[in-house]
Amino acid sequence: MNKATGAMAGILAGLLSVQGCATGERPPGPSPTGSSAGAGAGKGAGAGPDSTAGTPSPASSPGVGTALGVRPLAVGERVRVELTALDRVSPRRVVARLRVRNDQDEEYVFGASLSIPWNSTRVNSNNIGGVSLVDGKNGKRYFPLGYRDLSCLCTRGWPRIKPHASVDLVAVFPAPAADVTHLDVLFPPAPPFLDIPLGSARPEPLTVDDSGNDPVDPDSARAGAPEVLSLVEQVDDAVKSRDDDGERLTVRLSTDVLFAVNKAKLTARARQALQQVAAEIDRSPGDRVTIEGHADSTGTDAINDPLSTRRARSVRAALGRLVTRSGLDYRVRGYGSHRPIADNDNAEGRRVNRRVSVIFARPRPAATPVPVPPTRSSGRTGQAGLPVIGTAPAGSAPWIIGPEYWPKRAEVRINELKRDMYGYVALTWTVRNDDERPLNVWSSSHDHSGLYAEVTTSTSAAFLADGDRRYRALRDDRIRLALGPNLHSTDRDQYLVEKGEEYTLWAMFKLPSQTARVTVHIPGFQPVAEVPVS
Repeated sequence: MNKATGAMAGILAGLLSVQGCATGERPPGPSPTGSSAGAGAGKGAGAGPDSTAGTPSPASSPGVGTALGVRPLAVGERVRVELTALDRVSPRRVVARLRVRNDQDEEYVFGASLSIPWNSTRVNSNNIGGVSLVDGKNGKRYFPLGYRDLSCLCTRGWPRIKPHASVDLVAVFPAPAADVTHLDVLFPPAPPFLDIPLGSARPEPLTVDDSGNDPVDPDSARAGAPEVLSLVEQVDDAVKSRDDDGERLTVRLSTDVLFAVNKAKLTARARQALQQVAAEIDRSPGDRVTIEGHADSTGTDAINDPLSTRRARSVRAALGRLVTRSGLDYRVRGYGSHRPIADNDNAEGRRVNRRVSVIFARPRPAATPVPVPPTRSSGRTGQAGLPVIGTAPAGSAPWIIGPEYWPKRAEVRINELKRDMYGYVALTWTVRNDDERPLNVWSSSHDHSGLYAEVTTSTSAAFLADGDRRYRALRDDRIRLALGPNLHSTDRDQYLVEKGEEYTLWAMFKLPSQTARVTVHIPGFQPVAEVPVS
């Protein structure tokens, strides 16, 4: 790899294989997804520490039971992960077991790509704490439980997977509500496992490290507070943006549309936008509406603070005329430039920061059936045998990367756009580079402004478009992590795609049930139109 090119190097942390945790027989789940007999031109093994943790088992050894799903890793089909079990072991705990197989002729090293995100409350990252579960029924993301000393109740250490060998991994999660029957499983370096049935099993002792400690009982092991985060849906257009965390709706209205420069009188164009907001407030089950005015950093506090307050009051007065419900409690405040949500150092960031936010309880969703549109495949397969349902050549360089550094001879291949039973959609795509210039997927694929997700997460700059609506990657409400791979902690040798190499990425979204086709926007490539949602 070219070590001098690209963004910051990945942070190395690690994992440790779990010994002796093959699963017993269980009812067959859905057919494995993403498996194939073909080999792709993927990335090679990453770099890592010199010691070998654990004792890998031969890749040819048959597993006990039936895998619930198989997914290729980002570097290609020759390294793949099998989900071997997902079981409630008690009313309060769920155990996930996975096996990673390396069919390469060289060693594969995860580095810290499976570790807990750096800004989590779980500061110990020497584990697979970044593996998570998505409860689509309740819009929640579950991370593995942690001991009260902040170490994870999951596989720990630094694994290397030897050529043609495998390692077993395990994680203990807080259990979802009793009526939740299916979960999505997120293993960061591989596309998601969707709609995995939640089984039931006895709590058997688990080995999470090789320090000589006794195996732990997944049900009785004492753990700290569970990390269960609400998912936030993010949709925007030229006038407004909507952040929906399942309980509260925040509508951010652009003051460039609502008002003239330095004015607080609403424009004629503002009425239509406010009518839409008023209709949602009428459907809201709550009685409180909070209206916040915000400005960019241009000008002084003496100008921005009162202007943002006057603008918030103008929106409140308009909504008071448009909302048909009575008895609402309106709270109005101006914050000036003191609460930016984007970078004020560029014009786009300042535009986003000039806003009036209207916050209220989430309207009750309409009950509509989820359509199952036909999936049209090009007949091609790419890396790891994943289908190719759309392609596009390289386009303009992402703004963070100079045009002279962006490959001209590169291609994006849309592999999957799949909806789970609760309406969450997983997008999988592969980038291929045939240029002498390396393609840095870490720098190009995440939102550096931090508007749509915390800046260290990846793939948050990709979005789906339907008409003038842009659907952004899901994130959580607290850590602000996008649902995608943890490239910030992935070895740079993997995410820096050299000539002739490919790399597979993914992100998750929430689309309306009636949306059957979208245009996919991947930074640095031309848009891919009319991609079917299957």
